[in-house]
Amino acid sequence: MKKSIWISLFLSFILIVVLSGCSGLPKIAKINITIDPNPLPYNSETEKWSFNVILIESNGVGVTLISLRFDSYDQEEELFYTQILYEEDIIDWFESNYISAFSSLSSWVYHKNAEKVYDIFTVVGVDDNGNPIEVTVRIDFLPQ
Repeated sequence: MKKSIWISLFLSFILIVVLSGCSGLPKIAKINITIDPNPLPYNSETEKWSFNVILIESNGVGVTLISLRFDSYDQEEELFYTQILYEEDIIDWFESNYISAFSSLSSWVYHKNAEKVYDIFTVVGVDDNGNPIEVTVRIDFLPQ
């Protein structure tokens, strides 16, 4: 009888450890990208499309941003321009290139290129556990 109690306690302990996330496997950061608004309306007063980029870490692991990439596509859905931002530019935009666990960075972006129909926006980084992170979102531009 005592042996079965110890076995039950041991199995319960193992189950608690596994369910609590303490299984010894490191977590991987998760970045969610919000583009607000999306699709983007054209502002005839400023003659630009403007939007807020919000990067949110939602899995409890910080991320160092390495690059931000905008691939711009035209009416024929052909890539016609690529812009890549690295550390210095990222810090200029967001005032940091690091997203703490369960936190966010945001910045307003302004575009003036009338050829764009949409961008594919890619965020590349490495989390605090050394895991590479890459997330992509589509940004649609409404006509002028």
